[in-house]
Amino acid sequence: MFMTEKQPNHLLGENSPYLLQHAYNPVDWHPWSDAALTEAREKNKLLVISIGYAACHWCHVMEHESFEDDEVAEAMNRDFISIKVDREERPDIDQVYMAAAYATTGRGGWPLNVIALPDQRPVFAGTYYSKKDWLHILNYFSAINLSHPEDLVQQAAEIGQGMKRQLLHSYPPGPEQPESSVLQEIYAAWEEDLDFVHGGTHGSPKFPMPANLGFLLQYGRRYKAEKALNYVELTLDKMAMGGICDQLGGGFSRYSVDARWHVPHFEKMLYDNAQLITVYAQAFAATAKYDYKRVVEDAVSFAERELENGDGLFFASLDADSEGVEGKFYAWTHDEICKYLGDDAGMMVDYYSCTPEGNWENRLNVLRKSMNDKDFAKKYAITEDELSACLDAYRNQLMTVRDYRIRPATDTKILTCWNALMISALVTASSALNKPHWLEKAMRIASFYREHLDQRNGKLWRSTRPGSFAIAGFLDDYCFLAKAFLDIYQATLDKTWLSSAEMLARQVLDHFTAADGLFFRLSSDEEPKLVQETIELSDNVIPASNSQMASNLFILGHITGRDAYLQRSEAMLMKMIPAIRRNPAFHANWAALLAWYIDSPVEVSIVGVNNTELLAGFSGHYLPQVIFSGNRESFETGHTAGKTLILICHKKTCFTPVETVAEAIRLIESL
Repeated sequence: MFMTEKQPNHLLGENSPYLLQHAYNPVDWHPWSDAALTEAREKNKLLVISIGYAACHWCHVMEHESFEDDEVAEAMNRDFISIKVDREERPDIDQVYMAAAYATTGRGGWPLNVIALPDQRPVFAGTYYSKKDWLHILNYFSAINLSHPEDLVQQAAEIGQGMKRQLLHSYPPGPEQPESSVLQEIYAAWEEDLDFVHGGTHGSPKFPMPANLGFLLQYGRRYKAEKALNYVELTLDKMAMGGICDQLGGGFSRYSVDARWHVPHFEKMLYDNAQLITVYAQAFAATAKYDYKRVVEDAVSFAERELENGDGLFFASLDADSEGVEGKFYAWTHDEICKYLGDDAGMMVDYYSCTPEGNWENRLNVLRKSMNDKDFAKKYAITEDELSACLDAYRNQLMTVRDYRIRPATDTKILTCWNALMISALVTASSALNKPHWLEKAMRIASFYREHLDQRNGKLWRSTRPGSFAIAGFLDDYCFLAKAFLDIYQATLDKTWLSSAEMLARQVLDHFTAADGLFFRLSSDEEPKLVQETIELSDNVIPASNSQMASNLFILGHITGRDAYLQRSEAMLMKMIPAIRRNPAFHANWAALLAWYIDSPVEVSIVGVNNTELLAGFSGHYLPQVIFSGNRESFETGHTAGKTLILICHKKTCFTPVETVAEAIRLIESL
């Protein structure tokens, strides 16, 4: 079937903005559906499965070069059933075929382009291809399918074996009972990968890895490991000064293309910003550095201004491109800054490392700080307060100009998992910066999801858009929303949030347990199966859903006293210890759970009529080892009735209750 570019294909009417971007391609795209898969089987046509996401720069490039091209469309429409997948809506499909890419080429990325048999088994998987190369691939597999289809069946079997080996390799041989020194050993093995000059890991590109920074901050404080703490601060400082941080509007881009955080890949993702808000808020609580407070405030403001929908939920991402050019919305020529700031431009261009030749490409400048504020104020013989006032005025002027530019496209999907990360970020930031209205905002978002949970007997949707819901929830939706509910419970001691977290945990235990009976699969057993079970074990930019679920069960077990939760969490963790030792950088959330397991959490129960007032007194303190609850209705201590008391327990020992936060903090820090 040949289509003109003005005819819609089967993507029209889909929920995903990424799919809708392709709805008028001449390629006869289908969404992933029973209808498309049935058509492939009935017509004995190979599948093209193309996976990407709305903010993906190279996805746009391949669309323009190939999928908008009539010659490519003719080849695809003639010989294939073509399916477009939004990886953010269907992480299970993405994970299956990413495994195929690694099994065949040793690398992956997006766009991810797969050719598969009608039964979905892959025979080829790769990433971006030019029009010439993509046509060659299409014609090659079309010819083999006509002349020697048995060769493709054999190839599919070999790739399938490679995918299974990857899955089995992900399972360490454990279990292993950890020694008390294992965390120090893990850090020592990790240290050689850390860049102590520019932050992050050595080389480029550089990705913010919030779970890594969160664990190293926790480890450094617990074991007084100054080098680890210095590394975390260095990385946070360098990111905050670099081009990866939007110096005008706040928030962070996806990653830095260079080794110094100078030039970003300009797409902005909700999940990056939510987790970085969390880490910078924790770091502010730990260090009281004003710069971290400013980063948190700016990032929250960015999310509220540019990602929030009318109902208080958050969209998925902003594109890297505007007007077809990456970074055009964010970059400046030297002449532009001089034009808009006039006589004040000199200090601004110096502060943000701008030059007439440009510090990037095409004589453009990416705003990044040349030095810290203290040194810069000294250079210009002004106070830091005077510098801050000047910079605020300059930023406002340039933001006003930038707001008139054509904006990058917004992916208006509202993903449950990513909004859950933002709920947790707002709860953490509210406590660290003493911003009660952020906690209230987090509770409003969480209430939206709790309402839908109640209406659907504990079931979640993955994605929403105004007036519509799409796709059943995946493991990451359940486990990160459960964490968000637990965070709110610990910030409010309102037991309804604890009940909601348990409801989600029961759904996971009942419907997501993998075939091994230990870990959890990505999709529910109530949904159609793919060609391979998908189990996410390695922490990446977003922690693995299994590591987060194990952490949730650990917290739930301690708060509720249910041993079954603790036993499942411990069994999962023990199985993962060899992998944590072998590659800590991709198991940081597991390592954080291991630290809790080895050292035991400090359980803080606040009971009495003024428990929420006392709980608020803990705000601003960095206490990663603490689990808060209000579950103990009475103490077996004979204390005077009517008092509000703080009971602190550690390693199955409960200490004499105290009445003030100051006393509690002293005791916690002594443990």
